[in-house]
Amino acid sequence: MIHLFCALPCEAEPLIQHFKLSDIKEFDLFRIYQSKDKEISLTTTGIGKLNMAAAVSYQHACLKTSAGDIWLNIGVAGHANIPLGEARLVNKITDEHDNASWYPQIIFNSPCASTNLITLDNPSTEYQDALFDMEASAFYQLAIRLGTAELIHCLKIISDNTEQNTATVNADKVKKMIAAKIQTIEKLIGCLKPLSAEIHSITAEPKHYQHFIEKWHFTKSESLQLSRLLRQWSLCLPDVDIMPLVAENKSGKTVLNTLRESINNSEFAIHD
Repeated sequence: MIHLFCALPCEAEPLIQHFKLSDIKEFDLFRIYQSKDKEISLTTTGIGKLNMAAAVSYQHACLKTSAGDIWLNIGVAGHANIPLGEARLVNKITDEHDNASWYPQIIFNSPCASTNLITLDNPSTEYQDALFDMEASAFYQLAIRLGTAELIHCLKIISDNTEQNTATVNADKVKKMIAAKIQTIEKLIGCLKPLSAEIHSITAEPKHYQHFIEKWHFTKSESLQLSRLLRQWSLCLPDVDIMPLVAENKSGKTVLNTLRESINNSEFAIHD
């Protein structure tokens, strides 16, 4: 899944329209929208770090996110001299309150330039050579606990600078700025999808796992061993039918021993 987070409704509206998202009525603490195929969600969080942190946690609980999901904080930000309307991917996030920093992992060819960002507690027009916002540090801190670093990013569109400060920003302008960068957002998602698919394949429940769990008893530790051995089996012995081999086993422990012995005796052996 792809999870989008916007602080303001005016930031979210062009994305809701473009991706054809519908409001999920059953969730009322924060507004959560989702595509018909449930592949894209968008949450409007409200302004500030506390709102963003609560919204990320709430969305995770409501939609049951997974390690291979894509997380994007999309919105407007100020900067000293980057022209209005330009997009920037964030490569460093610093929280002004405690000076803590995070470094999003950009391991792909970004569809736009990248720069650093400072998350403030309050609005400011004392611009620096950095993006200014009020949510990114909270978004990243929470998302990194729930997802995979390489799939968690912030994309900001410049809404104000030293020549045109926040007094010139209104909802209509923000909508137009976000709408103008839909293609950049699409390209960013396109860059992340192959990595997302790879992580999903690594973390997905291996073939036959549920059948084994239902047929034999495994402790928690043994369940982890089973998952690892089944993945190894699919790599080492993809053309061998596993079921006849384990059919006569009486316990989870003997199943593990049988799998381990077969894998270790295969030509392509992976040892613990």
